Amino acid sequence: MAEPVKDMKTPVGSGSSYDDDVSNEIATLRTEIANLRELLAEKGGKAYERLSERAGAAASYVQSEAASVAGTVREHPAATTTLFTLIGAIGFAIGYVVASASAESKQAWYRRYLTDRF
Repeated sequence: MAEPVKDMKTPVGSGSSYDDDVSNEIATLRTEIANLRELLAEKGGKAYERLSERAGAAASYVQSEAASVAGTVREHPAATTTLFTLIGAIGFAIGYVVASASAESKQAWYRRYLTDRF
């Protein structure tokens, strides 16, 4: 790695040795930056490969599970229809209860507003 610059002050009567030291320091820093870029590119490539392998494994798992569910649906269409109807009815009931509770609170506020104004 590059050595830190010990004295940042320009020496009196700056000569070519000071300019050479600065040039050498800049060249050293540039080579270190290039090495860091190469290392980062290498690590990024490895991480991408691992990520793509895991994503491929996850995709194949999801595909096999979806095929399993599709097979079950094909084998038991009546049970599937009953299940979806039951889920829809439960969702409708929950929505109805929430909407009616919300409507009652709005109606009470509206009535209070009218009685105060008129």
